[in-house]
Amino acid sequence: MNMLNRVLMSSLVLMLSASHNIDADQVIPISDMMNPLSFQRLNQSRESIDADMLSCESDNIAVITIYSKTGKAQIGIDVKVDSTPVGSLTTHFPDTGPICKTPSSNGIITIVIPAGKHTLEAESINLAWPTHTFSINKCECLSLPLF
Repeated sequence: MNMLNRVLMSSLVLMLSASHNIDADQVIPISDMMNPLSFQRLNQSRESIDADMLSCESDNIAVITIYSKTGKAQIGIDVKVDSTPVGSLTTHFPDTGPICKTPSSNGIITIVIPAGKHTLEAESINLAWPTHTFSINKCECLSLPLF
């Protein structure tokens, strides 16, 4: 490797390491960061989701389905509810979005949350959505599209 290549490679490594403030030992799977007492991710059939919601009155819970309408986000959209990471959206729905309680997938996050007031945050590498505050009643299902 000639001297110019070494200088360029060193500069590139230095620039990349300076532009990101996360070290490899800081990476934690989103599932490890979720509080299991607060949110339940729904990776199951619609029938299973409906069965889980049978106790919504006594458990004071509700369901939200989050999805993106924009294809402008690069890589993926990281989503948080009440400052807790709940997943990433890697596809979008430019026309009609999924119905509420659609099981989670690459472009959909469906979770059970306590009824009440919550905040939704979302960002990708190149886009950030304003923090959105919403209220949800027990047994309600709310679709939250990101535009």
